[in-house]
Amino acid sequence: MQPAALATRWSAGSIRITSRTVAAGEVSRRLGITPGQQFERDSLMSPLNPTSARRDTSVWLRRSGLPDDTGLVDDVRALVALFDGRREGLASLLDDCDLELRLGFGSEDGQGGCVLPAPLLSELGALGLDVVLDLYPPEPATADASA
Repeated sequence: MQPAALATRWSAGSIRITSRTVAAGEVSRRLGITPGQQFERDSLMSPLNPTSARRDTSVWLRRSGLPDDTGLVDDVRALVALFDGRREGLASLLDDCDLELRLGFGSEDGQGGCVLPAPLLSELGALGLDVVLDLYPPEPATADASA
């Protein structure tokens, strides 16, 4: 009998701003922050395929930059710190953009969680971001053919 493997957990955080009317480049200008990725409205979903669908919104994305094993609270803190002092820029986007703090969590054993402290949630709320939490359940076990 082999010992049970340690569960692998990961988490990630990012800010995603989308708009039908405000270009991704304009989002960068208003915030004074360079995105990790950006896509303009009407750009190809797959740039190498000229017949691919086109984006219906511009997309501006900035990840926390922390390792996947850091934890959701640290991702939120890093992103709040990055955008603190840029509340005016974020507020200028609220009418024409969707602003989201996107958090992802996965675990091989399907268990996990975190506590987001009330003061951190207050800071997050002051930024005007919606929170999107994506949970990734463990992959179904596959039968070992040699068993």
